[in-house]
Amino acid sequence: MSKTTGSLKEVYEYRHLLYSMVARNLKGTYKSSYLGFAWHFITPVILIIIFYVVFSGIRVSPIENYWAYLCIGMFPFTFFQTNLGSGSDCVVSNGGTIKKMYFPREIVVFSQIISTFITFIIAYAVVIVLMLLSGLPMSASAALYLPLILVLSVMFATGYVLFFSAITAFVRDVHHFIDAIARLIFFMTPIFYLASEVTGVLEKIIWMNPLTYFTESYHDILYYGVVPDTFQLLVCVMLATVALIVGAIVFNRLKGRFAEVL
Repeated sequence: MSKTTGSLKEVYEYRHLLYSMVARNLKGTYKSSYLGFAWHFITPVILIIIFYVVFSGIRVSPIENYWAYLCIGMFPFTFFQTNLGSGSDCVVSNGGTIKKMYFPREIVVFSQIISTFITFIIAYAVVIVLMLLSGLPMSASAALYLPLILVLSVMFATGYVLFFSAITAFVRDVHHFIDAIARLIFFMTPIFYLASEVTGVLEKIIWMNPLTYFTESYHDILYYGVVPDTFQLLVCVMLATVALIVGAIVFNRLKGRFAEVL
């Protein structure tokens, strides 16, 4: 515990480097464009409008307001998937900086999480505004649980990025394995379909997927307007807590050798 506290204090001392890395991550994708950071707003707006126009005008799914259901599940999943893919490689991709100078190694993970979370929040804000403009009902009591799920999502993502980024620094094949698994996880997460309509063996499979609990919590709060099931919330708390603890332990044990292996 004292070692973790010390690491966090050190991260705070290097907060200006953290801000710089976050800014670099956010601007890097669109650094050669005229609009730059504005694309983080424009891209989700275009995507959401496309979903709205297509799925409102064409009845391709029995799910009512399918565009909203799709967006509510898709953007959290994108947050998790991006951190699973790019996040697992963040230590390796910052290898040059790690070898040249000393700084708390956790910063490369935190900058990854913060930048993807900002993008996620921007997209979600657009979704919520469009839902309100469309007249879709939203429950204020259920919405109170949204900050909790957001915090748990960040904890969970931070935990597995700490874990996989540290392991990938030593075993590069882990990153390629994660890329392959991420495609399977996409179909195991109820984004395009209702979890309640899946039966048999497939039902057991999708509920073995940790992302299902988070995705369904977002659906409950914003789409159905209900408070997530207590068991579902407890699983999210457990997943976030365990991932963060395990990730922090593994990262702390391996970070001292990053400069040697990168």
